[in-house]
Amino acid sequence: MPVYDGEFRTSQGQPLPTGLNQVGPVIPIEIAIPTALSRFLAAQNQPIPSPIAGIALIDTGATRSCADRKVMSQLGVNPIGRVRLGTARGRSSHLLYPAKFRFPQIQFEVEYSSVVGVDLRGQGVGGTQIIALIGRDLLARCIFVYHGTTGSFSLAF
Repeated sequence: MPVYDGEFRTSQGQPLPTGLNQVGPVIPIEIAIPTALSRFLAAQNQPIPSPIAGIALIDTGATRSCADRKVMSQLGVNPIGRVRLGTARGRSSHLLYPAKFRFPQIQFEVEYSSVVGVDLRGQGVGGTQIIALIGRDLLARCIFVYHGTTGSFSLAF
């Protein structure tokens, strides 16, 4: 079972609980085209887009995992449908995209038949863009422990 341990520490190495509180539980991620699309492009002698790297925020308030619309566009993935969701801004319609999420630090990946396309521009951590939200659809298959007092968390897939 792959496990990612995230933590926030001071420059002196001491636990920094406020880091987790201010930033949230984040994990490095790469978003790639789905395997089926990759195979199709290869069979057509078409170039396969490289995965796009960034940060994923673990979002227990998100029913479904989400990817930044701009990232999906850069990968050349066409939307496959729409879904209406409730957000902090109220109910709105969002495009759905097939996608693959890779977690390179723990050598784990997930194929999604669809993720929700959202606008995550301007959301970042230390200069790295948040490009995905990990929702309860994936968390339902994981163990997630939030250690608020130590500024750390663990995610086991």
